[in-house]
Amino acid sequence: MEVDFALLADAANISREGKLNILGSFDRIYGSKFPLTWPRMVLVTRFVASAAEYGAEKTLEIVTLDADGKRLGAATGRMKVPAGQSGRQLKLNHVLPMTMTFPAPGQYSIEILVNGEPKATVPLEVVQREEPKQDGAAEAEPPQADV
Repeated sequence: MEVDFALLADAANISREGKLNILGSFDRIYGSKFPLTWPRMVLVTRFVASAAEYGAEKTLEIVTLDADGKRLGAATGRMKVPAGQSGRQLKLNHVLPMTMTFPAPGQYSIEILVNGEPKATVPLEVVQREEPKQDGAAEAEPPQADV
């Protein structure tokens, strides 16, 4: 099983018809105080399984790493590949809600492993928000939710 794509977003869902709806994809967040807890984001992943994998059970692991490769958190689970149309690849959309705490500004990554093999990396930059200057003049920044 391979990963077609993986990204972080504010929200996502999968409709009854199987449509993947994604709202607010991002790769950078801003915070004023650290450690910073980001209360809600979703990891959106599309897995692709070959016809030979129909019915197979896969182990999934999602690992969050800092810039030095230190593990900040991990989640594991199992997925059984359903049967698809005969001889065709099967696309499996997955939405994982997450709450994350970042100890400091910097570069982070979310690694996706299938059966222990790395399949995708989602980078995330955590930026220290500039405090407004005391004379009332603030530097322009992109609008972001303050957490």
